[in-house]
Amino acid sequence: MQNNVLMPGESSGGNYDEKWTKTFDLKFLILWIILFLLLLGWTIIYDPNLFNAKEFFMRSGIKLFVMMVLALGGGMLCRHYCNTDEKGYITTSKNKWFKVNYTRKIQHFAAYLVPLLSPPTAPLGILPHLWESLFVLFMFLVLIKPVREFSTFFMLQFNSLDRVEDRPNTLKWIILGNMLPGLLIITIFKQVFETCLNLPLLASVVVLTVAIGDGLAEPVGTYLGKKKYVVPSWNLKNRYVRSYAGSACVFLAAVLFLILFRDQFANPQEFWSAMILFPPVMTLSEAFAPHSMDTPVMMLIGFSLLFGICTIF
Repeated sequence: MQNNVLMPGESSGGNYDEKWTKTFDLKFLILWIILFLLLLGWTIIYDPNLFNAKEFFMRSGIKLFVMMVLALGGGMLCRHYCNTDEKGYITTSKNKWFKVNYTRKIQHFAAYLVPLLSPPTAPLGILPHLWESLFVLFMFLVLIKPVREFSTFFMLQFNSLDRVEDRPNTLKWIILGNMLPGLLIITIFKQVFETCLNLPLLASVVVLTVAIGDGLAEPVGTYLGKKKYVVPSWNLKNRYVRSYAGSACVFLAAVLFLILFRDQFANPQEFWSAMILFPPVMTLSEAFAPHSMDTPVMMLIGFSLLFGICTIF
């Protein structure tokens, strides 16, 4: 096993020269089509009336558009501060002050936070959650190699998330290590919090803590984090640097969102138990989770902890 320690912006030596049909991109396309067909069949059989909810699908389309615009803005920032090669891929180094690592967080925020912006009249149940998750995955599907290299519009969006230290596994790690398990965990636990606890908004505490706390951890850690530690990638080939200052962002975000959503707890015992346990547990889960898998790890632990607290008390 290699034991390379990669700093933010430091290239892993990977590139996108391989034919796309031999990479994860083709597998992702096939996977999305399969998921779409399965979800379509499930909806037709168990809840065909969902297709009459035109406002739901219209809002989902608007959310998708917003996410793509945010990603486009991130890509334009990358192009402004970084050079590109002949195909449009960003070239940077660990010594450059601006890194794709920062704009990647824009999509991190958007993919997890924008779907939360639903009115109280939005359809409940697991099927609407799954459809929204599929829309989020579609935002990444249009960034596979043949599409992004054909269109500057999509290449700019890919630029905003393509950390050089992750190449050529950027899309693979985002989908398999982050978005797919993360969205699945959110979907399951939102349904659990809705049906078992009747506390649908409490699930937002976990999502917001992960999206904002973990999202700020990298830029804050880069500029303010003097004390560092390393974690492995999920394939164990490299190790990546994190900082204590960055991890502190998770702790503070957890405290903040518990306070903002304190009215969602049924009693003071639930709230204070969460205040004592949730921030340190979320901080430790971010600190020790593998690189590119911290989001689903944090969500699984955070949701489970809050559910346990609300069940016990």
